[in-house]
Amino acid sequence: MATTDRPTPDGTDAIDLTTRVRRRLLPALHRLKEPLGGYAICRQHPAEYVGTVKRTLDTVQSILAELAFESEPIASLKVHDDGRRSAGSWVRRESPLAKWQLHVTLFRTDEGAVEVFAHREHSWLRHPYKHYTQDGWDIQGGVDRMRSILSEHGVPFWVE
Repeated sequence: MATTDRPTPDGTDAIDLTTRVRRRLLPALHRLKEPLGGYAICRQHPAEYVGTVKRTLDTVQSILAELAFESEPIASLKVHDDGRRSAGSWVRRESPLAKWQLHVTLFRTDEGAVEVFAHREHSWLRHPYKHYTQDGWDIQGGVDRMRSILSEHGVPFWVE
């Protein structure tokens, strides 16, 4: 897999504004929080890998929006084992005050595809402390649910 996350030369498929702002602000916030035991940046857990969608980032984000996912500006910035930074964070809740949410993180590859990662967690809107401390975090449940959603809606993905 690729190790960079640069926009394409023609400017298409660029990282969205929310993600650009998060990439700029969260490292500074992380430096403030880390000495106190907090975080704003974390490693993307490899077990959360759902699969690779061989479509552009713009297309994958459009698909997520059509599937009732919302862009998530509050999420920590995820860093892939190869150094790539997340290219977007999305959540899906049954309602705004649902106890749980499905959190999806996207990583762009140099090949023009998107790696999808997911986990199920407490919604930060209803349970901010449980969310932040990862209480009840469910990796396998999130991966299984996201694979099911993609399959149900005819979105092909490959597990590489």
